[in-house]
Amino acid sequence: MIIQNARVLTFDAANRVLDSGVVVIRDDGTIGGVYEAEAAPRVAPGEEILDARGKLLMPALINCHTHLYSTLARGLALPGRAPKNFLEILKKLWWRLDRALDEEDVYQSAMVGLIDAAKCGVGTLVDHHSSPNACPGSLDLIEQAFRDVGLRGVLCYETTDRNGAARAQEGLQENVRFLERLRSQPSDGLVAGSFGLHASFTLSDRTLRACVEAARSLRAGFHVHAAEDLCDVVQARQRFHKSPLRRLLDLGVLDERALAAHCVHVNAGDIAQLARHRINVVHNPQSNCNNAVGSSKLLEMIERGVLVGLGSDGYTPRMWEEFKTALHVQKLRRGDPRVGHAEAYAAALLNNRTIAQKLWGWKLGRIEAGAQADLILVDYYPPTPLRSENIFGHILFGIANAPIDSLLVRGRYVVRGKECVTVDERAVAEKAAKQARALWERF
Repeated sequence: MIIQNARVLTFDAANRVLDSGVVVIRDDGTIGGVYEAEAAPRVAPGEEILDARGKLLMPALINCHTHLYSTLARGLALPGRAPKNFLEILKKLWWRLDRALDEEDVYQSAMVGLIDAAKCGVGTLVDHHSSPNACPGSLDLIEQAFRDVGLRGVLCYETTDRNGAARAQEGLQENVRFLERLRSQPSDGLVAGSFGLHASFTLSDRTLRACVEAARSLRAGFHVHAAEDLCDVVQARQRFHKSPLRRLLDLGVLDERALAAHCVHVNAGDIAQLARHRINVVHNPQSNCNNAVGSSKLLEMIERGVLVGLGSDGYTPRMWEEFKTALHVQKLRRGDPRVGHAEAYAAALLNNRTIAQKLWGWKLGRIEAGAQADLILVDYYPPTPLRSENIFGHILFGIANAPIDSLLVRGRYVVRGKECVTVDERAVAEKAAKQARALWERF
């Protein structure tokens, strides 16, 4: 495929902007070359041509932490008094929901969430799943949804002691089974795995040690919630006399392969350890605001050299909204309108791609030869000059508000003309609605 007549934001080493660019996509789904229109090679007979008609072409977005199983909770009314804090939100909503999920719920919820993400320009999602009464094989169902929609994903199962020892062992085994299966077959680069854990405050030392031992030969990092709410910190200090970050680090959970989601309630010592051990952090600003758990020290972590990416925690499929919220919350935290720009930009557009390459070997988030052809066409025609030095302003005030026309993953259409072309959206929604009605009754 050859994409012509596109305004290209390359995000390459030189951060080039091509006013009229041509991108060549190889048959293996990687980028073969990026050219100014006048320097582009001749089109071979029979070559597929995508005429961008002046639309903006840029790398597809990445969501480094989400929960696809939450999708069917949309519009669900909770009985009784509204939860007043984070722990009550977990107990009254999410821990009740995940226990109510059956196998078909798992698949349909993933399908809806992935279609939503695709239409928002997200090509890669790092999912964290839980369905304790439909655990064995659940990651295979989610993998099938990723393949059906055509998106790239990283999957894990949330191991926890909150449902008892038997369920904790099932969660451990589901991670091991899935990771071993991925290792036993040739990778096509579409689906990878990590080892899922809930959080320090729902995991015993015994279970954490068993998970660390089980993961030792799998060469997979842990994906864990860390210091999201003060309850995690209070429990760790009361029971173990250390912060949850220090506890997870001491037990061998956190290292340079790990994803530590949230890290809202971290102190200077925690941040120093995150940087020293090259632990990857994922900031989820809208979810943190919605749950009133606090605001992450994004500026401080990045200033100390921590690699901080961006996720949605299942709150929204729109990663541009997370980018904007990350920026605005940091301004409020510091009371300074000058801060947050570089950090929000880095988390969304630079660090997510670094995490993807560091942990799973995927060269994403740039338009250059050899990178994966995960691309979006955006209905954005800049009304002012667009140059490498002013991309941030165009993203914040223009590109982030513009419709996604098309999404390609590995050089193949997932969304074209604002419609998901890999699956029947309406049919998926109708099946999901039927599943949701039964799920809500069980809930």
